Amino acid sequence: MSKSQHWYDRTGAAVFEVPKAKGGGMRATTIADARKLGLYPSVTTVLGVLDKPQLMDWKLAQVSNWCHGNPPQDNEGVDAYARRATEGAFQQVSDAADLGTAIHSALEAHFKGEQVPEGYDAYVYPVSCLIEREGIKLLEHELRLVNTSDGYAGTTDAVFTDSIGFNGILDFKSRKTKPGQPCTPWETEPMQIAAYCVAKFGSIRSNATGANVYISTTEKGRVEIVKYSTTQLDEAWNAFQAALTLWQYLKGYKPPFHEGPTH
Repeated sequence: MSKSQHWYDRTGAAVFEVPKAKGGGMRATTIADARKLGLYPSVTTVLGVLDKPQLMDWKLAQVSNWCHGNPPQDNEGVDAYARRATEGAFQQVSDAADLGTAIHSALEAHFKGEQVPEGYDAYVYPVSCLIEREGIKLLEHELRLVNTSDGYAGTTDAVFTDSIGFNGILDFKSRKTKPGQPCTPWETEPMQIAAYCVAKFGSIRSNATGANVYISTTEKGRVEIVKYSTTQLDEAWNAFQAALTLWQYLKGYKPPFHEGPTH
């Protein structure tokens, strides 16, 4: 599967596609387009340069799970079976991503006061209860952010304030879980929160906070929150800056500099 790259212009408008040169529709935006148009890579695009062992382990588990339920057919060669297993596992990964996207859309509808699509209340209601129980007040939803000083952009799920007046970034993550096993953030997830914090607030301030809310796709009703302290976010920001420098070096592209974050 190819890795998607997301791009934004200076105003925060998404430029995920551009017109084909000879007409006839749109195509995915490339690094060459970004150089020409002065676009900013998304936070997730930047973090794509890093190895993600937890994600790779999960993808390999999908291959193992598929093989367990789909043994080789009679007279099926090793290469043919390997191709079929890869295709089947990739379909499982795609289905999981589609469900995650649908859950995000349902949450967005709920917090905007719109009707939740049928069948998704079981995911949305526990999240709403968790947020209320934690004393979190959501201020903005699906906010596009651009840091024109450091050269990146992205869309955060929510900006919030907590019960003691700290301001922060909230990001929802759908995940397959197992009973009795806690949700542990992947290495890049606090980096993502920290990058959004800096794009929104200008720096990791003393009252900055952030959190991931994990929504189980295998145990309906299970949600967990992982909060990040100012110290953790500051460390994550340093790590993201290193990843950003590496991304710019490997791509040979540093987006245009403008004084101060734009959001």
